[in-house]
This record gives sequence, C-alpha cells and structure tokens, in this order.
Amino acid sequence: MATESVTPLSSAQLLGGPDIREFIGLAGKDGTGKSSAVVSLAWYVQQMHPEAQFFVEDTENKFRSALKSFGADAPTNIIYYKCDTMNQVTSSTAEVLRRHRPGDWLAVESLSRIWERAQDLGYQVREGVNKVEYLERRRDKGSKSPIPGNVADFWAIVKGAHDSAFFDLLTQSEDLNVIATTTIAKPPKEGFIKESVDRKAVRVELGIDANLEGAPRIPYYFETLCLLDVRGGQVSCRVLRDNLSTKDETRVEFAVPTRRDWALEFWGQCR
Repeated sequence: MATESVTPLSSAQLLGGPDIREFIGLAGKDGTGKSSAVVSLAWYVQQMHPEAQFFVEDTENKFRSALKSFGADAPTNIIYYKCDTMNQVTSSTAEVLRRHRPGDWLAVESLSRIWERAQDLGYQVREGVNKVEYLERRRDKGSKSPIPGNVADFWAIVKGAHDSAFFDLLTQSEDLNVIATTTIAKPPKEGFIKESVDRKAVRVELGIDANLEGAPRIPYYFETLCLLDVRGGQVSCRVLRDNLSTKDETRVEFAVPTRRDWALEFWGQCR
C-alpha cells in the first residue's frame, strides 16, 4: 500500500509563511456582553480589512439585537446564518468553509448551545424526539438510563456531528479566523453530580472556578481564550491563554468600557 509523504518545512518557511489564523474562545455568563464583543470585532475587522467577510452562525438568536444596538456604527460585512438544529450548524459550516477567503472570520454563537444541539440529534436519531422530550418520557416510564440504547453508539452520533462535521473542520482550517462564544457555570458540588475529568482539568489549568460549557475538551483547542466578567457594573476581560501573543505577559486583564470596545481593547492590549 502506498504511503502518503509529508513535505518538511524549515524554520524560515514557518516564520515567513502567512499569518497564523486567530482561533479565539470567548466565555462569560449571560449578560456579560459576548454578542456585543462579537459585533465589535466585526466592526474592527471592517475598519482594518474592508475586503474581509464576517460570517456568523447563531444558535441563540441574540446576535441581531446586539448588531442593531450599534446603530449607525453597525458593521456591514456580516453574512448571517440562523441555526436551529445541528444539521443546520454542520450545513452552514460546510458552506462557510467553501465560501471563505483567507483572512475572513467566522463567529459561532454559541458552543454550549451547539453541544446541546448535537445531543438533540443523537436523541432524534435513536428515539425520534429531542433530549428534553426523551428525558420526560423516561421519567414517566420509570426508566433509569438517560441515554437511549447503546451508550457508545449514541455518543458516536453526537460526537460525529459535533466533532467531525463541525468543530474539527474549524480547527483544521489554516486561513479562516474563528471566534466562538460559550457560557460558563459553577462546577457541581462534591458528591452531588460527578464532574467530568476533562472539565475539571481545564478549570485547574486555567485557574478559574467555573465550567466552560460545551463539549468538554473544546477549551484545549483555542489559541486564545478570554473570560468576560462584570464587577460592580463594569465589564472586564481576562485573557486566560494567548498562544499568539509575542508579549512577555500573556495573561492580561483589561476593562471593556462600553459594548463597542472589546475588539479595540483586545487588539490594543494583546496584539
């Protein structure tokens, strides 16, 4: 059987090649301004790179209101996909990867909701209903298992849709910039609900007392990971990881004075 060869690259080729694409995770509780931060990034991209397209996959139906709140400053480079199901997420992702040009952006709102959609797909395939309906049916029948049928087969469906047809495709693209939002939640109390090993490891690595929602291993793949927080009415952004920064101090924290300022502050502080 023929083997596939790999062409080696020198240090000069690596350093002299095209810019490394941005792959940013933006986490925060509801109401911290994640959607507005995405709009501010679209505005910033339009100012700096007028030819760039800014794709948006929206599963939360919050992006349009955030966009309208910018008034006359609302960016006009948006190509918007409203995704209500996992199949719509995978379909729009495939279209973005076909349509994009080097330097374009994709914003994903949000990874926590997409992980729920992927699980819904697993329940739909196995039982013909979504997760909530299945769990209600299970309760009525007195069933103990939250997973229909063979557990391995169920998760193969879920991860196949989420990983192979969505997230893995984004991580493998070398010229599409990505920013993806997710929500956070407090970790479960000891002895109440068992916390996944991956989620706990992420919390320990990043030094945060919060769960980043979505597929458990997603935070490992981000080149840059930011956490939005509100303290005393003031929004701040804490950079938990920034592999693309050339500065000595990469774990910075900065204020976000208004909903329009996240991108300007991030690029000023981190790039």
